[in-house]
Amino acid sequence: MTTYRLTEHHTAGGMSRTLPYLSELQPEMFCEVSPELAAERRLVHGGWATVVTARTAIEARVMVTPRITPLRVQGRVVHQVGLPYHWGQRGLSTGDSANDLFAVVLDPNVHIQEVKAATCDIRPGRRPRGAALTALVESYRRSPEAGGTGDGHRA
Repeated sequence: MTTYRLTEHHTAGGMSRTLPYLSELQPEMFCEVSPELAAERRLVHGGWATVVTARTAIEARVMVTPRITPLRVQGRVVHQVGLPYHWGQRGLSTGDSANDLFAVVLDPNVHIQEVKAATCDIRPGRRPRGAALTALVESYRRSPEAGGTGDGHRA
């Protein structure tokens, strides 16, 4: 996955999510996926997706678009998930934050989050809450895709 900025939101969105005319232009958190990834994972344009990392899971509306193309790396297809990072729990336009998916790591010089790309899983539907969210993240941590061995250990 990779994060990016939208022209309709200033900085991280904390200032622009409180402005009605900007919130109307970008009303909720979304993720961009290729038609190929959407078909593979049964993601529906306009539907909900859960994006999971070793840290947590967020939910976002699905935007199926040819702008996010699969990559071929050493003969293997690698899909990308695009996530704008402007959402949070306050404002007129609220939603889960893409930055929650990343480890808390700051650049030592300027103290800005240094990560903008990471590995993830994406599945259809809204994210679980409470203990079910914890179980989902723990299951992902154990998965081979996240570097786990399937038995609760890291590879």
